[in-house]
Amino acid sequence: MLRLSEVRSRYSAAAGCDALYEVADTELGLIGFIALHDLSDGPGVGGIRRLPYATARAAVEDAVLLAEQMTLKTALAKLHVGGAKAVVIDRPGLDVAAAYTVLGDAVAALDGQYFCGPDVGTTEEDLAHVRARTDHVNLIENAPASSTAAGVLRAIDAALGHLGLPIAGLPAVVQGVGSIGRLVAEGLAASGALVRASDIRPERVAALVQRVPGIVSVSPTEDLRTPTTLLSPCAVGQVFSKETIPKLACRLICGAANNQLVAPCLSEDLAEAGILYVPDFVVNAGAVIEGVMTRIAAPGEDVRPQVAAAIDAIGTRVASILAEAEESGWTPLEVALARLDVPRPLC
Repeated sequence: MLRLSEVRSRYSAAAGCDALYEVADTELGLIGFIALHDLSDGPGVGGIRRLPYATARAAVEDAVLLAEQMTLKTALAKLHVGGAKAVVIDRPGLDVAAAYTVLGDAVAALDGQYFCGPDVGTTEEDLAHVRARTDHVNLIENAPASSTAAGVLRAIDAALGHLGLPIAGLPAVVQGVGSIGRLVAEGLAASGALVRASDIRPERVAALVQRVPGIVSVSPTEDLRTPTTLLSPCAVGQVFSKETIPKLACRLICGAANNQLVAPCLSEDLAEAGILYVPDFVVNAGAVIEGVMTRIAAPGEDVRPQVAAAIDAIGTRVASILAEAEESGWTPLEVALARLDVPRPLC
C-alpha cells in the first residue's frame, strides 16, 4: 500500500527543493523519492530513474541533483515549468510492474505538481504502469531519446563550428551507447566522424559496431584517456573529477549525460587543461523540450514543427554561450549560469 510522505526536513541535500516526497510500499519493499526542485514557474518535470542505490541518502542526493539540473535546462530553454526527478531504489526481486504502479499512484496524488517521463533504468513498458494510474506522464508517441540525441548533435555542430573544426574525419569517443548514446554515435558516424564507442554493457557496443560500419569499440576503462577531439559522455553522470580530468586526452566535451561534473567549479579545471566543456544542461534539453511542448504547453496540438525548431535552437544557444565565454574569459558553464542569475560555481 502506498505511503507518500513529505521528508525534505530529513535530508540536508534537499534544502533547496520546494518539496521532497518519499514513496514507499512495505509489502513490495519499494522505496523511492520524488524531488520537486522549483515549482515557481509551473509544474515540476523530470524522468524516473531506477538504479540500485546503496542507501536512501544516495538516492535522495541523486534525485535532488537531477531535479536541480532540470530546473536549469527548462529555464534556459524558456519553458514555463520547473525541475523535478523521481528515483526508485532497485533491488533483486523487486516487482517492477507493481512498483511503477504504486509510483503512478504517487504521481497522481501530487495532483499535477509533477509530470514524469523515462530516464535511466525506466523503459516504456515501465512507464505504461505509471500511465495506467495517472495522465501526468509523457505521451506514448513522444521520442525522448531521439529528441535528446538530436539536441546533442546540434550542440556538437555548434561547438565544432566555434572551434573551426569539420566533423568529417573527426575523432570522437561516445561514452555510453544506450538509447541516447547510440543515436549520437550513429549521427556522428553518418556525418563522417571516426567514432569509438564504449559501454559497461559490451553487448550494446557489439550491436552498434555490427550495425554501423566504421564505428569501433573502446574499453570503458580506456574511454576517458583515449586520444580524441570529441568526448561525448552519454551514460550516467559524475564523470569528471579532480582524479579523472588529468587523464583526459580530448579537446571538446559535449554529451547527453546529466551532472557530468562532480563539482561545478571543475569547469575551470577543464578550461585550464585546454578542454572546451559545453554545459550538459544546455546540451541535453531535447527530451524535456519535446515533453513540455507536447504534453503541457499545447496538449492535443500538432507542435512537431515548433518542437523541431526549439531543439535546433539548442545549437544556436550553444554557439552564443561559447562566443560570450571566449569574449568574457569566463567558462561556458559560468556564462550559462549567469544567464539564469545563478551564482558562479565555487568549490
